[in-house]
Amino acid sequence: MARGTIVPTLLVLLLAVCCATSIVHGKEWIIGDNKGWRFGVSGWENGKRIQSGDVLVFKYNPSMHNVVQVGEGDYNSCTVSGSSMAYTSGNDHIQLARGGKAFFLCSIPGHCQRGMKIVVTA
Repeated sequence: MARGTIVPTLLVLLLAVCCATSIVHGKEWIIGDNKGWRFGVSGWENGKRIQSGDVLVFKYNPSMHNVVQVGEGDYNSCTVSGSSMAYTSGNDHIQLARGGKAFFLCSIPGHCQRGMKIVVTA
């Protein structure tokens, strides 16, 4: 009789491990959805339930754009200070490590002013 209960028990354990793994990694959000990181992306984040641990995926042509994580002041003025973190791969994955706001913009001249910036609250 013990044999009959081991398979269901193992299946429940496997399901629990799979669920825990998805919680740890969080959800992946492709910035701009199928259009990617582009002009006018500002506001894409509105209404989304983005949380700590989620991963933001920035897809773009690296010869035309970049992604820079900045502070709120730099975000508001579309400038980049020396302490900012720049990404240039064209397929950047950035995990939100803590709650609060995270600010991102494209630092190519004129791009931020044309709406290539987002602020995400996790």
